[in-house]
Amino acid sequence: MLTLLTRIFIKDRENYSNARVRSAYVMLCGFFGIFLNILLFVFKYMAGILSGSIAITADAFNNLTDASASVITLLGFRLAAAAPDAG
Repeated sequence: MLTLLTRIFIKDRENYSNARVRSAYVMLCGFFGIFLNILLFVFKYMAGILSGSIAITADAFNNLTDASASVITLLGFRLAAAAPDAG
């Protein structure tokens, strides 16, 4: 699955020495992880509500916080990749 996504979204995907390619891999994996965690949240939340299980509902919110942590990680990666300040 990830190989297919890299073929679609990353140009020159075999050139690992290029910083832009490595950055594209990080961003792709990060967004893919966020997407999967949100998808898991939706399904687990619905399953928890339908079954009346507090444990499944709580686990759904755990996936939502995992997605939030991934967003913060991607933001940190973007800030770290920015050009240094002049001065």
